[in-house]
Amino acid sequence: MPERVLILAPRGRDAAIAADLLGRHGIPADICPDQTVLVDQLRDGAGVVLVTEEALTIGDMTELSAWVAAQPAWADVPFVVLANGARGPRPAVATRRLDALGNVVLLERPLHAEAMLGAVQSALKARARQYEVRDAADTLERAVVERTQELAAARDSLEIALEAAGMGSWDIDLTTGAARRTLRHDEIFGYTRALPDWNVDTFLGHVDPAQRDTVSAAFDRARETGSLDIECAIISATGQHRWIVARGRVRYDAGGVAVRMTGVVSDITDRKDADAQLLQAQKMDAIGQLTGGVAHDFNNLLTPIVGSLDLVRRRHRDDERTQRMVGGALQAAERAATLTQRLLAFARRQALQPRAVDIGALIDGIVDLIRRSLGPSIRVVLDVPRHLARARVDPNQLELALLNLAINARDAMPGGGTLTLSVTDSIVDRGGPPGLKPGTYVRLVAADTGVGMDKATLARATEPFFSTKGVGKGTGLGLSMIHGLAAQSGGTLALSSEPGAGTAVELWLPATDEPAADPGERPAEPVAARRAATVLLVDDEDLVRAATADMLRDIGYTVIEMGSGSQALAAVRAGAEADVLVSDYLMPGMTGGQLIQELRGGGHAMPALLVTGYAAAGEDVPADVARLAKPFRQVDLASRVDDLLRPAPPAAATTLRAIN
Repeated sequence: MPERVLILAPRGRDAAIAADLLGRHGIPADICPDQTVLVDQLRDGAGVVLVTEEALTIGDMTELSAWVAAQPAWADVPFVVLANGARGPRPAVATRRLDALGNVVLLERPLHAEAMLGAVQSALKARARQYEVRDAADTLERAVVERTQELAAARDSLEIALEAAGMGSWDIDLTTGAARRTLRHDEIFGYTRALPDWNVDTFLGHVDPAQRDTVSAAFDRARETGSLDIECAIISATGQHRWIVARGRVRYDAGGVAVRMTGVVSDITDRKDADAQLLQAQKMDAIGQLTGGVAHDFNNLLTPIVGSLDLVRRRHRDDERTQRMVGGALQAAERAATLTQRLLAFARRQALQPRAVDIGALIDGIVDLIRRSLGPSIRVVLDVPRHLARARVDPNQLELALLNLAINARDAMPGGGTLTLSVTDSIVDRGGPPGLKPGTYVRLVAADTGVGMDKATLARATEPFFSTKGVGKGTGLGLSMIHGLAAQSGGTLALSSEPGAGTAVELWLPATDEPAADPGERPAEPVAARRAATVLLVDDEDLVRAATADMLRDIGYTVIEMGSGSQALAAVRAGAEADVLVSDYLMPGMTGGQLIQELRGGGHAMPALLVTGYAAAGEDVPADVARLAKPFRQVDLASRVDDLLRPAPPAAATTLRAIN
C-alpha cells in the first residue's frame, strides 16, 4: 500500500485534523495511537509517516528504529515530522531520534494546511519512485536469473555436445598464459585426471617434434588473424602417437590487444586411419585394374605360344632334342601362366571354378610335393582331422596357394624349422576376423617357426609386389594372390607374426554341404575327334584364334573361324552349320556370353565352350556353359570339346556345313 499515510499524533485533535485534510484530497490515511501500532502498520506497507515531534519523545523508539534500519536496500520510508516550532535549540535526545528515522521532512509549526499537504504529496511521489525502482530491480533480477539459467543450460548442452563429439574445450589467457580446460581436453592428451596447470608450452610439448615449429608459428599468427586452425600429430602422456585438430578464436580488448583465445580440440586418429585405409584401398583397386588388364593380355599372348609348342611336341615325337627344347619352353610358359594366375587372383578377376573340396584329401595329395620343395631341413607336420566339412574353393588355386605358403615358410626358415599345416571347422558369429560374414568356415593355418615379421612388414605383407626376399627371389604376389583367392571365394586371410616367433597364415574358406568332387587326372595325349564335327571358333585376337584352330584341326575337327561375336551370329543366321561353339568371352561389341544367348534365343542351341583370359563369366553367361581358362593346353581343349559333343544325342545336335 505505497499510497497510504500513517499518522502518529497522540495529543489533541492533530491526528483527526490531518486525516480529514488528507482524506478530502483523496489520500488514504490511518491513525496509529502509539509507536507499537505504527510499526505493525509499517510492516503491512505504507507510503509516508506523518508524525508529530512530541510523539517521538514518548516511549521507547528501539522497535521503530530497528524497523527503519531493516528496510530493504531500495526502500526508505519518508517521515514528515511536525516540529514544535521552539526558538531554542532542539534537545540532543530529540535530534538522535530524528536521525534514527533517516528520511525526514521537518515542518515547523505553526504551518498552513497546504504546506503540510504539499509535503505529504511530495513524499508520496518519492515513495512511489522507490516502489518503481523496486519493481525495476525485481524485473532485472528475474531477467538476470533467467539469463543465468539459460547460460547454464547452454553450457550444459555445449558440454554434452562436446562430450558426444569427443571434443574438449579450452580457454587461454594470453596475458598470463594460464588455461582452463574440460577433462576431455586433457584425456585427449593421455591424462586420466585434469592437470593442475596447462599453457601453450605444455601443448607444444606434446606435439610431434617434426611439426612443433609449424604449430608454434600458427599460435603466433592467430594473435593477428583472430583464428587458430591446426591439425597435427601428438605424443600422448602414455606414449601413443595420435592426431588432433585444434580450432580457436581470439578476443581482443578495447585497444585491439589479444587477451584470450577460446576453442576446442578433438582426436581425429580414427579418421586419419580410415583415410589411410581408403587411400590404400583405392591404390590397391587401381593396381588391381592394371594387373587384371595386363594378365588378360598376357594370357592372350601365352595361348598361341602354348598351343604352338604342343603341336610341335606332337609332330616331333621322335626328335629327342626337339622334345627337350619344347619341354623347357612349355615349362617356362607354365610358370608364366602361374604368374598371370597370381595377378588375376590379386585383382580378384581370375577364372575360378569353385566346388566342394575335401581339404584333408587335397593336402594329402600335395604334401609330398611340399616336402620336396622345402628340403630335408624343414619338418612338415600335419594336424588335419578326418570328417571335416568340405570347403567351397577352386582346388587348383588352393593347391597353388599352399605351395606359395610353403615357399614363404622355407624362405623364413633358412636354418631349418617346422611348418605345421592344420585344418579345423569354425563357426563365425561376431568375433571372427574383420570382414567375415557369420557362417561356417573351414580354417586352414600354415604356421612356421621362422624369423617372423615386425609390425611394419606385417602391415604390408599382402600388398602386391611387396617382398622381403631381395631382387630376383620373388614376385611379391604370393600372399596378395592368396588374399584375393580367399576374398573371391567368400572368405578371408588373416596374418599374425612377431620377430623371432614365426608366422601364422590363416585361410578362412566357406564350408559347404555339397559332396566333394573328384577332379580326375589330365590325360597325357589330347582326345582325338570321335566323329566328324565342326567347331565354330570365335576370338577377336588373330594369333589366339589361329593357334586354337590349329590345335582343333590337329585332332580332327573342322573349324569355322570368326573374328567377332556379331560375325559369328550373322554367319549362323545366314545358314552356317556347326556342332559346337568355342568362343572367347571378352570381345569388342559383343561378349561371348551375349553371343551364346543370342544363338539360343534364335533356336541354335549348340553346346558352347567359353574361353577367357580375364574373367570366367559375367552376368550375361548362362550357368550351364562350360568354361576354359587361358592359356590352355591342347589336351585340355580337346577334353572339353569332347565332353560337349559326347552327351548330345544325334537328334539334338545341329549338324551344319562349314563355310568355305
